Amino acid sequence: MSSIKPAPSSGPSPFSAQLFATDVDAQTALALARAATRALIALSPDARCEMAGALQEEIDLQETQDGLVPRLVACLLEGHRREAA
Repeated sequence: MSSIKPAPSSGPSPFSAQLFATDVDAQTALALARAATRALIALSPDARCEMAGALQEEIDLQETQDGLVPRLVACLLEGHRREAA
């Protein structure tokens, strides 16, 4: 009897495929959010003001949290807030 071992899989692991799918979902959600923000800002001066206020509220919320990610998010949102103001 010969002992035949299956060849190792050369494709991506299920874990890396799941990470890729999650990254695609996150990038899609971010692109949709940016597009919606641009559309709302373009509606009127009032909409632009409301968006700037909502972004400031989110910046304030992020700044109450500890860690690198909330600080980075707050900085990125500040750029969007300035654009909306």
